[in-house]
Amino acid sequence: MLSLIQSVVSNAEYLVPTMWIALGCVVSWYFLSAKREQEITEEEVEILWKSHKQFDNCSAEIFEKIIKGKKLIGYICQCGHEHKQERLIVSFGKSAHSCA
Repeated sequence: MLSLIQSVVSNAEYLVPTMWIALGCVVSWYFLSAKREQEITEEEVEILWKSHKQFDNCSAEIFEKIIKGKKLIGYICQCGHEHKQERLIVSFGKSAHSCA
């Protein structure tokens, strides 16, 4: 165990860049793949469910709304299909709220 610690201390010039690279990887993952739920309207949920029924040949008659807090964020179909409206925490393209 002592030789392992001595080895790490003697090669400290490799340890610092390695830690920075690891931190950079974690931050990149967070900004590029972490998502959060986005609120949608009841009409959007119904349209999404109807399109699921049409394209997946689903024979379900009802669905349950997924509510988190006071926000409607998706639905669960009777067949087991679950849809949550999610978006990236950081987006690099045009935002949905920008005027174009």
